Amino acid sequence: MKPYDQRVEARRPTTANPFRTSRSASTCLSWRRQQKDPFPSDDDDDFPRGLAELAMEEKPEVEAGGSRHGTSLKRKIRRASLTLIKGITGRDRRSSETAVDYHDYRDYRPTTAHNSAWNRLRQATAFRHLKTSHGERGALETIHSPFEDSFQELPVPVPVPVPVPGHRFAPPVIPPHTGAAAKAAAAMQNEYYGFTRHHYLSTEDFNDRESGIGIAVTTFEAQDDGVATKDSAVARLDFIRELPQELSVQILAYLDAFQLCAASQVSRFWNQVIQDQHIWRQSFLREKTHTFATSLPVQPGVGAGVPALRPENDWQNIYKASEELDRRWRIGTQARATYLNGHLDSIYCVQFDENKIITGSRDKTIRIWDMRTLQCRLVIGPPEVVNETSILFDPNGMPVHYATSVDNYHSNPSVPVTVSFPVHHKASILCLQYDDEILVTGSSDSTCIIHSVKSGYRPVRRLQCHTAAVLDLAFDSKHIVTCSKDITICVWDRVTGTLVKQLRGHTGPVNSVQLRGNTIVSCSGDFSVRLWNIDSAKTIREFAGHTKGLACSQFSEDGRFIASAGSDRVIRVWDANTGECVREIPAHDNLVRSLHLDSVSGRLVSGSYDTDIKVFDLATGEQLLNFPRWHASWVLGAKCDYRRIISTGQDPKILIMDFGADVPDIHLLESARKYEVACEAGFI
Repeated sequence: MKPYDQRVEARRPTTANPFRTSRSASTCLSWRRQQKDPFPSDDDDDFPRGLAELAMEEKPEVEAGGSRHGTSLKRKIRRASLTLIKGITGRDRRSSETAVDYHDYRDYRPTTAHNSAWNRLRQATAFRHLKTSHGERGALETIHSPFEDSFQELPVPVPVPVPVPGHRFAPPVIPPHTGAAAKAAAAMQNEYYGFTRHHYLSTEDFNDRESGIGIAVTTFEAQDDGVATKDSAVARLDFIRELPQELSVQILAYLDAFQLCAASQVSRFWNQVIQDQHIWRQSFLREKTHTFATSLPVQPGVGAGVPALRPENDWQNIYKASEELDRRWRIGTQARATYLNGHLDSIYCVQFDENKIITGSRDKTIRIWDMRTLQCRLVIGPPEVVNETSILFDPNGMPVHYATSVDNYHSNPSVPVTVSFPVHHKASILCLQYDDEILVTGSSDSTCIIHSVKSGYRPVRRLQCHTAAVLDLAFDSKHIVTCSKDITICVWDRVTGTLVKQLRGHTGPVNSVQLRGNTIVSCSGDFSVRLWNIDSAKTIREFAGHTKGLACSQFSEDGRFIASAGSDRVIRVWDANTGECVREIPAHDNLVRSLHLDSVSGRLVSGSYDTDIKVFDLATGEQLLNFPRWHASWVLGAKCDYRRIISTGQDPKILIMDFGADVPDIHLLESARKYEVACEAGFI
C-alpha cells in the first residue's frame, strides 16, 4: 500500500451525518438499487464507464416515476458527468491535492458566469440537501477530505469549499451554507479534540517518565549567553555609584555581615564604600542587639557584648569578633578552661562582670578577683580569718592565690589585700549580689550586710530580721529581698535598710528568690514555686508540678518565664502569666543546685551535684552544651554572660570557661571600662 493510501485509510470518515432521521428515496423504495461509486477503480479507463453505468441505472427509475422528473434528472447527471470528464482529463488520481486555506476560499474563487463549468461543478458536489425525483430531501453524501483525493495536482490549484474533517488536533473546517447536522457534528468533534489535546499535552502524562522523550535540552553555550546578556544588562547600572554616597550608605546598612562581605567583592568602588563605619555600626546594632526575654534591646556599654558608642570604634572588627564568639558558643569545644585557686573551703556563690569576679565561701570570706589578670585583689572576712598567714601563703611560702590550666600549669600568682571591717559576717557566705554601687551578702549567721563598692567595699549597714541562715537574696533600685531557712521572705528598703514586708506562705526552707519590679518568685523545700506581690504581701500564683524539694529558681528580665529545679533532677519552665508548665527538661542525674538564665541569649545554665555543668536553650529545651566532671565535687553555683561561664563548687576552685579566649579583637566587645576608677580606691 502506498503512503497516500495509508493516509486515506486512516482518515476517511464513514459518514457525514449518521444521526439524520429523514430518509431519501433510495432508502424508502424497496425496488431502488444501491448506487455504485462512480470512482471504484484507480484505472483511468474505468472512470467514463462508471458514469455510464450510473446513467443507465437511473433509467428504470425514470420510467417508473414519470417522464418529467426522469428527464430532468437524466439531463442533470449527463451535464455534470460531461463537465467532470472535461475538468479531470489528464489528472493522476493517485497524487494529493495541494493544501489550501479553506477559510479564505472566497479570495481564491474564480470569477465565472452563472452557468459556467465552475458553478455546475459546485452544484454537483455541494454539501447540501438536494431534492430527489420524488420531491424529498436526499441523504447526505459521504465527505472525503481533499487531502485524500486521488486527483493529480492541477497547474493552477483551485480551492473547493468543501467540509474538511478534523485531523489530529486540528478542528474540522465547515464552509458556509452547510447543514445544521454537519455543524453539530463538527462542534462535537471540536469538543472531543479539545479534551484530547488537553489530555495528551499535559506535562506529566505526555512524558513516560523513563525515557528522555519530551525533555528540552539546552546547550551550555545558550545558557551562558542568556546569563551573560542579563548580567551585562544589570552590570551597566551601578546604583551604588550613581546614588549619593549618603543614600548608598543607608541602603548598604540594611545588610548583615555575610551580605556585606559578598557585596564588597562586586567591585573596588563597592568595597571602598562598604568600609564606611556607619554601615557596620548600623548593621551590628540591628543584628546583635536582639534579646530572648528582655523588654528592650541590648543597650550599648552595659557589658552584654555591645560596646559603648565611641568614635574610635572599629565596627567591622567588632562585628567580626562577635560572629566568631557566637560560632564558638555553637561548637562548645573551643572554650579555654582556667581554675582560680585561693579559697580554703566550698564556694557557695559567685557573680562576675567584664572586670571582676566576686565569690563567697564557707571559709567566711568574700574575695574579689581581677578578670583581666586572673589575680585575687581583695579578701574581706572576720579578723581571726584574714589575719592568718595561711590565707595568703602555703607552708612552703608560696602564694595560695594563682591560676591553673587544665594541664595543672600554675600562673598568675598574687598576694591580695586582706581587710576586716567592724561589721562583718561570722559564718559562711551563702549568697551575694552586687551592682555599680552596692554589694549585698547573706550568711549563715542569719544577717545580710550592705557594702559600698565605691568606697572599697566598706560595710554600710547590716540587715537583721531572719532567725536562720539567709539562703538567697535579690535587689533592684528600690527593694532588697532575702529568703531564709526560717521559711520567710523579707522585703527591705534599699536606701534606708528598713523592713518593708515579711512574706509567709511556704512550709519549708525558702532556698531561692528572684525580683522583677513589684513581683517576687520564690522556691522552697516544700516542692512549690510561688509568685508574690510586694504591695499586698500575698501569693499571686502557685506553680505545682515538682515532686521533690526545690533548690533554685530564675525569673526572666521581662517577667514572662520562671525556671525552677531541685531534688527531682528536672528543670521546669513556667509561664508566669498563666501558671502553665511550658517545658519540662530532664537535666541531671542528681540534685540541680544552681540555675542561671541569660535573658539576652536565652541560655539556661545549670549546675548539679552530679558535678556536671549544662547549657540549655530555654526556647526549645534542647541541650546545647555539656561540661561533665569539670569539678571534683558538687557544683554549687554557675552563671554566664555573653562570653564566659563561671562556676564554683564544693572543691574550693573557680572554673572559668572563656569562649572568647584567643578571639581576635575580642576586647572590642567590652563596655567602657571602669577598671581605672576601681583601682583608684585600691581595689577592683
